[in-house]
Amino acid sequence: MDCAQIPANFHCTRCGVEDEPVRTGLCARCCLKDDLGDLLRDEHGGIAEHMLPLYRALTTQANARSARVWMITNKPAKELLRALGTGSASLTHETFTQHPTPGKVQHLRKLMMSLEMIEERNGRIERFEIWLDQKLLKVPSPKRKRLIAQFARFVHLNRMRHLASHNSLKEGTLLSARQSTSTAIEFLEFLDGRGKDPGECTQEDINDWLAGGPTTRSLARTFARWAMGARHIPKLDFPYRVAKTLPRLSQDRRLELIRRALDDDELDSGDRAACLLMLLFGQPLTRVAAMKMEQFLHSDDGGLQVVFGEDPIEVPAVFSPVFKDYLANRPNTNTASNPGSPWCFPGFSPGEHISANRLMIRLREVGIDLQGAKNATLQELVLLIPPAIAADALGYSYQVMDIHEQRAGARWKAYPELVRSQSKD
Repeated sequence: MDCAQIPANFHCTRCGVEDEPVRTGLCARCCLKDDLGDLLRDEHGGIAEHMLPLYRALTTQANARSARVWMITNKPAKELLRALGTGSASLTHETFTQHPTPGKVQHLRKLMMSLEMIEERNGRIERFEIWLDQKLLKVPSPKRKRLIAQFARFVHLNRMRHLASHNSLKEGTLLSARQSTSTAIEFLEFLDGRGKDPGECTQEDINDWLAGGPTTRSLARTFARWAMGARHIPKLDFPYRVAKTLPRLSQDRRLELIRRALDDDELDSGDRAACLLMLLFGQPLTRVAAMKMEQFLHSDDGGLQVVFGEDPIEVPAVFSPVFKDYLANRPNTNTASNPGSPWCFPGFSPGEHISANRLMIRLREVGIDLQGAKNATLQELVLLIPPAIAADALGYSYQVMDIHEQRAGARWKAYPELVRSQSKD
């Protein structure tokens, strides 16, 4: 019976599943099978063999309606599917990168990579290469253009490829590489404005560069140090920029945010879990975004542990329901993009986790000063436990935790000396 109390039969006339009919008594899944099958037929009338993995993934995903909507609304992807099925387009990365609207077919490309229909290729590296080529077009001097291209490829692209080979390349690395390269271009423009080639750079030029603009100018240090090593710039001093203060939330504000993440059911469950990972354990968003399901350990007695470093950390019982409820109902797992995703925070793109930038925007909307929250949490933790133990448990270096110990005024290092002085008395 429908909402108007009129007797109706909502069972699919083909598969018998009860679902709102899409057309002629057929459910969304049966319609999807028909429509996708028509798109992927080869010259013999059957589904092209090389497209079968995609057909199976889309037609068996939990949310069949979303796949139908995507096919209907994304005309370029629909046309490309037909071309791939008939063989008029080859199943290669070049088909996607050279497509008239590559952004419209990017999701399809990532989905095919996750299904191993085409070989894996790191999208962040490719995005940086495309960005670099476009950036270099705006550099008028051929000499400067060659220098920036060498720097970007030898320093940033080599590092990105190394990280990608260890499955450790993050969105933040891409953004940092872009900013570093852009600042290097600006530094060379600064020298050019003084009528100087890089080889004529002096210490006064560097000092004036740093003093005459925003603090982001210090990011040119990476380029300057590389250029000095390659003898493009004389050996000079390009100092680090040292922050005079670290932003930090008050403990009252931190506790207020923890209570909100614990009790406010109007907040998105993923945002609540991410907030607590930062406010309880001092984890940066880059790590939170890339956490895996295997980092949460469920015990037989209902307890929950989380792993950041060497040893698991017990999640206080009052907070464990927030994590358990979220992990049992993660978003973006009901389509062919991320079935059985290993990520705690699955992204929209196939096989990827949510980007740290997207998570940052969401938590800022909640009202969290992200850097201040992380610093406040770490400084509170080193007041409770020795920095070395905190470093091992939370996945930080000893040097980082020593800095937070000093900022917090903790006395762990002074304790052995205090004991010795008291024993002498």
